[in-house]
Amino acid sequence: MSVDRRLVNLGVFLLILGAIPLVVSQGWIARETISHAWELWPLILIGIGIGLILRRTPLHFVGGLLVAATFGTMFGALLAGGLSLGAVGCGNAASATDPLVLDEHGTFVGGTTGVVLRATCASLSVVPVSGAAWGVTVAGKADERPTLEQAADHLQVRSPDRTVVLPFEDGRRSLWNVTLGTDVAYALDVNLNAGEASIDLAGLRVTTLTAQGNAVGNSRLLLHDATVGRLDVQVNAGDLKIGLPAAADLAGQIQANAASVKLCADHGTGLRLRNTSTLTGDNFAAAGLVRSGTTWESPGIGSAAHVVDLALQGAAASFTLNPSEGCQ
Repeated sequence: MSVDRRLVNLGVFLLILGAIPLVVSQGWIARETISHAWELWPLILIGIGIGLILRRTPLHFVGGLLVAATFGTMFGALLAGGLSLGAVGCGNAASATDPLVLDEHGTFVGGTTGVVLRATCASLSVVPVSGAAWGVTVAGKADERPTLEQAADHLQVRSPDRTVVLPFEDGRRSLWNVTLGTDVAYALDVNLNAGEASIDLAGLRVTTLTAQGNAVGNSRLLLHDATVGRLDVQVNAGDLKIGLPAAADLAGQIQANAASVKLCADHGTGLRLRNTSTLTGDNFAAAGLVRSGTTWESPGIGSAAHVVDLALQGAAASFTLNPSEGCQ
């Protein structure tokens, strides 16, 4: 009987890809245990080398199995929410002792204010402050100083163009601290490429919130005490937790590709989650939602004081409602 080695490799990859999220969700392996699964990447090179060495022997398939198992482990850890891709391509974490390369402050005036944050290889923090003031401080290397443009009703901060480092290089993420006053209404646009983010919008009024993360790890978007008119989130290869509003309606969409998205909602919040993709996994039934076609809803959603209505899409992604560890 002839065996197609390519199918065997694919089978090993899929087996491990599905097994890791399962054992993590069941608590058999701690999420922290697999948090650095990306560090296994040298095994890919080793597997290729083994395949070349043994290519004319009956054991030539061993290298391919090792490569498939390594990819399965790395992507399985990603789907389980334990892989911090923010470290991949960015080097080490930011340090509070790094020198400041940007320290700007001001006050917004007028109606809705547009805020655009474009960060690369950064640990980004956004927190509210009282009043109409804003502040941006960035610590890191001098050549990582972002550009800042500001007017009475506009703020834009952008990282310089750069090529991210490989995992084995001695790089470091810059540290961004952004403060936004609660007396102002915002149209907020955040884009983070490689790194991690903690965005707390408590007390803020946001007409539109657009957020995109590429290769982000251990990131949080906290909307619990915020008023958000429209939410548009896209996360590619990352791990994102979203704390949903507790006392306001919310509509929008979340797209996840090779990513893990966790949603946290207070008891009594009406949820309507419309998942039209067949390439994602979720725990909505176990979390108590009721399914009708491609829509999951909270029981008795018609009597809920506030409703969160989100369209979910993605590929090779997982959505988890109310994870045991929360979203803080």
